[in-house]
Amino acid sequence: MDSSEIVEKEFKVMEQVSRDKNLTQRKISQRLGLSLGMTNLIIRKLANKGYIKIKGLNRRNVQYILTPQGFAEKTKKSCRYLLRIIDSLKTMKEKIQQLILMEYGKGETHFIILGDGELADIVELSFKDLDNKLEYRRVSRAEEINTNKAVILLTQSEPELRKSDLGLRTSDLDVESWTSDIEPRISNPKLRSNKCIDVLSTLSGGN
Repeated sequence: MDSSEIVEKEFKVMEQVSRDKNLTQRKISQRLGLSLGMTNLIIRKLANKGYIKIKGLNRRNVQYILTPQGFAEKTKKSCRYLLRIIDSLKTMKEKIQQLILMEYGKGETHFIILGDGELADIVELSFKDLDNKLEYRRVSRAEEINTNKAVILLTQSEPELRKSDLGLRTSDLDVESWTSDIEPRISNPKLRSNKCIDVLSTLSGGN
């Protein structure tokens, strides 16, 4: 675990404590997806720094209280965390735009964003910031796609999106993900199939 991960976990623990001083370590660990041992280690570290005060109510119950020093540190960490998120989103948008322009360079001009989540929002924003005459639209479900001449930008990983009757053809970016029930339709010479790109897999460097 590198230092940035530790700082992020400390920030998240402080955030939980600031919201509810009666949270137990077990509850904090469950909310943040941390082990109980890691949560205990972080809380003790924050207490030693003076950011959290541990107040014993009785032999079994304690309160974790954010100190004024801890509040000031949490504010600093919040700013740093926000800047990292902004930088990460900027990098992600640039990679998506490179992907779109690469397909555009191959002669593709019609794109469909498939999905409803945050990644779909970022893909749509990437299109809006491009100064190109690209056709794109966004759909929530595979059933809404009524063309077979588009590049489908898949922003969700649910199996049902992959198996829908889209007439997909494999892209160089995502060859291994196709199931056997799609392959017969890909090989049909009468079908000019849609090209589908798994955006998340591409951003992660998957093939």
